[in-house]
Amino acid sequence: MSTTARRAPRRPVSRFSLPLVLAFGCLATPLTLTGQEAQEAPKNLQVLPKDMSRREVFQVMRGFALGLGVRCTTCHVGEEGQPFSTYDFASDDKAMKRKAREMLKMVGAINGTYLAELPNRREPNVGVTCVTCHRGVRRPEPIQSIVTRTVESDGVDAALAKYRELRDQYYGSAAYDFTDMPLLDAAEALRDDADATRRVLELNLEFNPNSAPTLFALAQVHADAGDKDQAIDLLRRSLEILPENPRAQRLLRELTGGL
Repeated sequence: MSTTARRAPRRPVSRFSLPLVLAFGCLATPLTLTGQEAQEAPKNLQVLPKDMSRREVFQVMRGFALGLGVRCTTCHVGEEGQPFSTYDFASDDKAMKRKAREMLKMVGAINGTYLAELPNRREPNVGVTCVTCHRGVRRPEPIQSIVTRTVESDGVDAALAKYRELRDQYYGSAAYDFTDMPLLDAAEALRDDADATRRVLELNLEFNPNSAPTLFALAQVHADAGDKDQAIDLLRRSLEILPENPRAQRLLRELTGGL
């Protein structure tokens, strides 16, 4: 989807396709096009260069599919599992196809204008591609946003279930950050809801038992609720992992009377 102009001396095709192709090995992956299909010229290209071959377009589309974790039918009119010859790739009936064009224009502007005009830009240049934001998922929403939004719309039980579902499905991929920091961010955003804050932090501790910041944050929740003994235990566990935390040290002194 993006390189600098000097990396595309022949025509702008690589401006859209090269980084995604390199990122996912698309050039090394056989395209499921018959010989006749590969020879047919693509129709209704409005953002991609009009002189791209059908095989080049499919390489780009394959990169889009991998970058967003979607199938061809997300944007194109056709039936899943049927030959590409039965698809109406030229049709603009699907809203996602029209949205994809706008996203392509955005990426072209970022790489071709904003990044290209940065002074003292390092070589080799880094460009924006679909995977930069999407990382294999259709909606590029951070996990902390999903948790907080779900708490507000459907309650904390649904939010915790959603987190577990996403973790089961995507753990080990680049789609979401399953370290301790996103749930800490979510807990901070939910701080006006003490129960939701506590349960999000407990979930975080389940998956990240040695997270000193999570232990400290949960200690603060228990201290605010008057559960002094639990708060002290959590603070001591936190300080065993991260002894040089002045806030935890101060709170522990307050709760123990300096003992």
